[in-house]
Order: sequence, then C-alpha cells, then structure tokens
Amino acid sequence: MARMEVVERRIGDVTVLTLVGRLVLEEGTDPLREQIDRLVQEGRIDVVLDLHGITYMDSSGVGTVVAKFLSLRRRGGDLKLVHPSDRSEHVLEITGLLPIFKPFASVDAAVRSLATEHGLSV
Repeated sequence: MARMEVVERRIGDVTVLTLVGRLVLEEGTDPLREQIDRLVQEGRIDVVLDLHGITYMDSSGVGTVVAKFLSLRRRGGDLKLVHPSDRSEHVLEITGLLPIFKPFASVDAAVRSLATEHGLSV
C-alpha cells in the first residue's frame, strides 16, 4: 500500500502542498493531516493544495480536506484548492463543496488570492 506523497514549498507567507497519489481511506490520509497539523503549530495557516497529482479521492479524502480547511479557518487562515481532477471536482460538486472551495486553475492564482484576501507577502 503506497502512501500519498506530500511535497511542501513556500511562496512568501503561503505554503503550497503538492499531493501525489491517491487521497483515500485505505491508503491513508494521514500524510496530509499530519503536514497541515504541523503547519498550524508553526503558525503557517494559509495553504494551497495542489491536487494535480491526485489520481483518486474518495469521501475520506474529501473529509480530510474539509476538516483541514475548517482547522485553518478557525485560526484565521485559509485553504485554496488547485487542479482537482474532473472526478475530484465532481465529488466536490455533488457534496455541495465546490462553491465553498472554488478551485483555481493555477498555484499562482491561488497564492495571489490568499495574498490579497489576507494581506500576505508573496
């Protein structure tokens, strides 16, 4: 069972997490949970999730994204999504979450949005 890979990079005050693999229950959503929990502890509460490398996301994966979104928002931060696959976007749509996340076409657009909304340096 291969774990999903999470690659972190920073653009100013924004953390970009690029996810690679499957964001599903049986393969574990822990890498994403642990990464965002660590970022919150460090005070890095503005995050962009690049989902371009996610080949499949189940309801557990969606639940993880929503839980981490809420965790960041409670601390005054935000979570922006980039490049969801057609299937992932469909899952977000049927769960009613697509209007909340309003996915971006590029990491740069998501980072600019966070910088504008939260007065961050990028």
